[in-house]
Amino acid sequence: MSLFSKAVPFFFGKPKVPINWLNDKDPMISNFFRVIRDEPEQLKEMVRKHKPSIELWKTIKFSEPSSSVEAAFMFLFLNRTNYSGILSANPIGGLNQDSEYKIDCRWNSEEICRRIDLCSLKLQETTITSVDYKELITARGEDVLIILDPPYYKKGKQLYNVFMTPEEHEELANLLRHCNHKFLLTIDDCKEVRDLYSWAPFINQEEWYYSLTSKTNNIGKELFISNFDIRAEIGLFKGAR
Repeated sequence: MSLFSKAVPFFFGKPKVPINWLNDKDPMISNFFRVIRDEPEQLKEMVRKHKPSIELWKTIKFSEPSSSVEAAFMFLFLNRTNYSGILSANPIGGLNQDSEYKIDCRWNSEEICRRIDLCSLKLQETTITSVDYKELITARGEDVLIILDPPYYKKGKQLYNVFMTPEEHEELANLLRHCNHKFLLTIDDCKEVRDLYSWAPFINQEEWYYSLTSKTNNIGKELFISNFDIRAEIGLFKGAR
């Protein structure tokens, strides 16, 4: 069970299990994965048909999609062409394209289509929802692992369309404290988060690599918080990032 879209890399990196549940409160994100699962060919057709440009970026950025496939393509396009993949950000290279890296530096249509195919296979028979995370944490089940990657505590409002307030972060921490399932949570490392989860038996700071362009790698630091010992598996989770 994966909550919040940032947990998606873990979902695709973990071994296959009989029952899978992927959730994000942002309907734009949950729609994206439903389209990959159910309508991959239509999405790939749009990917192959469009080449990133500032003109196309402006059209997509300020238009309303007329179908679920168009909405999924809009999300994918902005994720691949915006700085850091942030939907509200400007395009890579800026509006004047006067940077070393241009708007299309992370856009390889054939590679994107290949990944859509792989993800579509993985998502078959996966439940995809856009409900409040509390419903999933409190749901009954046996041998459940919940993977949570919620919006960052410090910069969540800047990074995500749907973010969490400090009060909501506190509510999440309290729910997890009394959760009957195994859980793994990844989040930004700050004093507020460490205070909220001071009760957790396992808190590890880990580094992972991410890419802002097709040619650069950056190092990120997050807390891996769990109610069971995951030290032997941390390499698997980090590799999924």
